[in-house]
Amino acid sequence: MKLRYALPLSLILPFTGQAQTQNALDFDGVDDQVIVSNAGSLVTGSTAYSMTLWVKPRNANPLFPDFDGFAGFRDDVGADLYITQVGPTLVEARFRNSVGDAFDISYNGVTLNTWAHLALVVDGSSMILYHNGAPVATVPASGTLSSNAGSFLIGNSFYSPITNFWLDGQVDEVSLRSTAITAQQVDCIARSGIDMASPGLQLYYRMDEGIAGGNNTSVTSLADAMGNGSSSFSGIAFTGATSNFVGGATVGTTLNEQICSGESYLFNGQSLSQAGTYTAAYSTGGTCDSLVTLVLAVTTVNTTVVQSNGNLISQAVGGQYQWLDCGNGYAEIPGATGPSYALTVAGSYAVEVTRNGCGDTSSCVSNVGVEELQALSDVWVRYDRSGDAFVIAGAPAGAFATVFDTRGREMSAAKLVRDRMELSSTGLPEGIYLVRVLVDQGSRSFRVAVTR
Repeated sequence: MKLRYALPLSLILPFTGQAQTQNALDFDGVDDQVIVSNAGSLVTGSTAYSMTLWVKPRNANPLFPDFDGFAGFRDDVGADLYITQVGPTLVEARFRNSVGDAFDISYNGVTLNTWAHLALVVDGSSMILYHNGAPVATVPASGTLSSNAGSFLIGNSFYSPITNFWLDGQVDEVSLRSTAITAQQVDCIARSGIDMASPGLQLYYRMDEGIAGGNNTSVTSLADAMGNGSSSFSGIAFTGATSNFVGGATVGTTLNEQICSGESYLFNGQSLSQAGTYTAAYSTGGTCDSLVTLVLAVTTVNTTVVQSNGNLISQAVGGQYQWLDCGNGYAEIPGATGPSYALTVAGSYAVEVTRNGCGDTSSCVSNVGVEELQALSDVWVRYDRSGDAFVIAGAPAGAFATVFDTRGREMSAAKLVRDRMELSSTGLPEGIYLVRVLVDQGSRSFRVAVTR
C-alpha cells in the first residue's frame, strides 16, 4: 500500500488533536442557545479579558427586540462582555465593570452570510474590537467583572430576564480568556487557530461534535477543550441543515490532496484511505496553533469493459486509454488509445486506464473476434414502452439474455427459446440498463434506456 504525506516530514510539529471534520453550530434565531453555567467564576477578579469567535450572521433586519447575540456575558449590572448584532452589518460590543460603568463599541462592517472572525479584548485601560485579525475600534475602558455565578451564552444575549436576542446564524471556535491578547496574537488566531497551551485560556469550544447536517440528537453537551465549562443546550433540534452541527469556518492552511484507490495518506500519524475533510492542530508554542485542514479525494478507476457491435468499450469516463494484447504479453497495441477498440482478429484484450494520475488495468476479455461477431451479428435489443419489456431478436436458438443495472446488479435473466422474445421490465425504475446476450461463441451487450 502506497503512503502519501500531508506535509514534508521535516515540517511536522507535535500533534495536539485527532484529525476530524471541522464543524460549526447553527442557531435558528427562535430559541437556540448554549449555556455555560457559572462561567463568570473563571474570569471574575481579572483586570484583563479576551473573547474570540467565528460568526456567520443571517438576520438581514435585526431590529429591537430581534437583535442577535453572538456570545458573551450580560447581566446589565456588573458583568457585561458580549458582542451582539444590532443592524444588518452593525455589531455592538460592550464591557461593563463591577461598579456598573459600561463601555461600548459600534462597528458597521460585518457581512451577512459570510464568516467573520471577531475578537473583543479588554487590557485594563482600553477595549478593542478586532475583525478578521485587524483592530477596527478602540475606546477607553477599565475595571473588573464581578459575576461568580454568571452564565456565558453562545447564540443569545439577555437584554433583561424576559428579552432574548436569539442568533440567526452560525458560530465556530469560541474562546474566553482571563488575559488580554495582543494584536499580533489576535491576527495569529484568526489565521491559524487557538493554542490550548496559551496563558489565560479558560474556555475553548471547537464546535466539532457530531456529523454536519446529520442526526446529532445523541450529542448532549458542547465540549470545552479546556475542561472548565459545563455546557447545556437549549432549543437546538440537532437534525437537518439548521439548528444543528454544520460545516464550519475554514481556519488555517487548507491542503487539497488526491490519492488512488488502495493508497493511503499519512496525516499526523493517521493513515487515511477514505475521501473526506480532516483537520489537525500543530502547536507553535505561542497563543495560536498552526491549523491544517486536509481535503482528501480518492480516485477510483473503472476497469469494466463491455463488447458491443464489434467493439470493446471501456466504461471509464475522462481518462487516458491504452489497449493491450493479453495473448502477446500485454503488449501495447499501436494507436489503440481511445475509449473503444475495434475487433478485427480473435484474441484476448485488456485496457489500461489512467485518470488523475491513477492507473489500473482491466481483466482480459478472451475469445473475442470475428467468430463471435458473426454469431451475434443479427442480434438487436430495444425497449418496448407499450409492453414495458426488453425485446430481443435475431439471437440463435439457446442464447441466454441477462439484464443488468448500471451498478452491475442482475435484474432478470432468461433462456431464449425463440428468435424473438421479450423480458419484462415491470418494476424497474427508468434509466439505462445493459442487456447481455450470451451464446457458445461469446456474448454481446446492448445499452438500453427504459423510459415510460
